[in-house]
Amino acid sequence: MGQVAASVPDAVRPYVGRIVDVDSHEMMPAQVWEETFGDIAKPIADLIKSQPPRPNHASIPDYPGDTMPIDADTIYKVKGPVAPGAVDMDRRLEVMDLMGIKSQLLFPTSIGLWGIQLATAGPEDKMLQLFGGTPEEGREFGRGLVDAHNEWLSGVARQSSRMKTVAPVYGDTVEELIANTRRQIDAGMAGIWIGTGAPLAGKSPAHNDLDPFYAMLAEAKVALHFHIGGSGTFLRTNEWCNAPAFEGFKWTQEISLDPWWLSVVHLSVQNFIATMVTGAVFDRHPELYVCSQEHTAHWIGPLAHSLDMWHHNNHSLHEKEYMGGRMMKRLPMLPSEYIRHNVRVMAFSFEPVGEYLDKYGLEEVYCFASDYPHVEGGADFYEKFVEQIERFGPDLMEKFFVTNAAVLFPD
Repeated sequence: MGQVAASVPDAVRPYVGRIVDVDSHEMMPAQVWEETFGDIAKPIADLIKSQPPRPNHASIPDYPGDTMPIDADTIYKVKGPVAPGAVDMDRRLEVMDLMGIKSQLLFPTSIGLWGIQLATAGPEDKMLQLFGGTPEEGREFGRGLVDAHNEWLSGVARQSSRMKTVAPVYGDTVEELIANTRRQIDAGMAGIWIGTGAPLAGKSPAHNDLDPFYAMLAEAKVALHFHIGGSGTFLRTNEWCNAPAFEGFKWTQEISLDPWWLSVVHLSVQNFIATMVTGAVFDRHPELYVCSQEHTAHWIGPLAHSLDMWHHNNHSLHEKEYMGGRMMKRLPMLPSEYIRHNVRVMAFSFEPVGEYLDKYGLEEVYCFASDYPHVEGGADFYEKFVEQIERFGPDLMEKFFVTNAAVLFPD
């Protein structure tokens, strides 16, 4: 344990070898996309390679391969496609060993992230204009990228049970959604990722027509994931951010640092989860689990608080049994209880997680994530999380680093 002990703070050592990481990525440079995923990746790869190189960018001219040494410094300080294990998943397992991580959810970065964003984009989205054709053709191209990336992910799933691959899926109808999801479950995926910016297969997430989809996931013990990058058409227009005040901020394929984007990034997933909770999805499917990644975690406590308020509100000045009475009959438990049991949310290391716990509790909900090898994960995520939550004691530390996320992929 010598090398591992040197790479984690003392407060984290009791959990070494059991830590569950709910967000990580492959991060291949564009120079290998066509070779890895086939001809469909060429338009995206050519676009990325035409841009000037910069830190954490997906273009690495003269890419030497996944050769960065794996040691206690590189695994935390080096980010992007050159980070150790960013491309070679055998080396990723070595990185996980050194970080003390038992299991790690693996999401796309390369063509898979492009794919889900294109597949869920609205007609006004500028991404659809990058490759010509109609918006419908752009979305179809995105679905092809998703399919190609999922084929690669299925190979990773066979490689190691510790790499918990999460496959983006799509479907215009419930039947298509179920068929695509069934294919990924059978291919060994540990999680399913859907966009949250539009009704699921044209249906409200609370609609009973989706019950066979939810039941299939619950029976297979495969969780449903809402990663950043799939907000699609939740905001029907991007004109909200078209102002000089929001120009000039850093932007990556995943995130923007402009103030408008940061203020609304969580809205689509908050709406999706609220719809599931209030629509009694988790009452009908108590063994269905969902997890939000990279939307921050500040919103889940206020959401639980506000839903409980409506649930309790049995009277108004004008009408008895105003809203809460009917809700209580249709939803036997408090909304916050469903959230505590069925919902998990990734927190970034820069968030004041301790304040969230002080105000709202929900100690079963917040989960550890490294976001490896993305730069947003930070170089000292263990230290920052410990600073926030160690004061709550070892039971909560164990929940945060180990047990809360274990329900997402029971071994």
